Amino acid sequence: ASHYSNIRPSNPMNENPPSFQPINALEDALIEAQAGRLDAQGFLDTLMRAQVFVLIDKDPGAEDWDNTATPLVLPNGNGLPVMAVFTAAERSEIWPARIPQFAHGLPTDFRTLVRGIAKEVGIVINPGHAAGLELSADRVAALALGAVLQ
Repeated sequence: ASHYSNIRPSNPMNENPPSFQPINALEDALIEAQAGRLDAQGFLDTLMRAQVFVLIDKDPGAEDWDNTATPLVLPNGNGLPVMAVFTAAERSEIWPARIPQFAHGLPTDFRTLVRGIAKEVGIVINPGHAAGLELSADRVAALALGAVLQ
């Protein structure tokens, strides 16, 4: 359990999450990690190689796309900022109804994402779902450093 000291299951704003059926390799790894059958490093290795999905406030397909889109950032249980990252586009579907300005999605490599995230921001994976977790800002910074060195 000590391997997960800063990888906590996360379920903000949803007390009764729907059942979760994995639909890709990243979700399979997430389920295995939450069940204790995959250690934290094994899950993080899978995550670093994965494509993820983020919600943003601008349409990436628009002709005037200028790369200044803001990603969806939520407060965690301690009020600290965490960027919402989803294991598949389907996992983000509940959020545009809750926060309409973030109606656009963007697939991206997780490795690229962590290199660009602000130092004080953590990551919450699949907020509102039973299969999700939170990475502290310190863990995200360590992953970003590793992404640059590899």
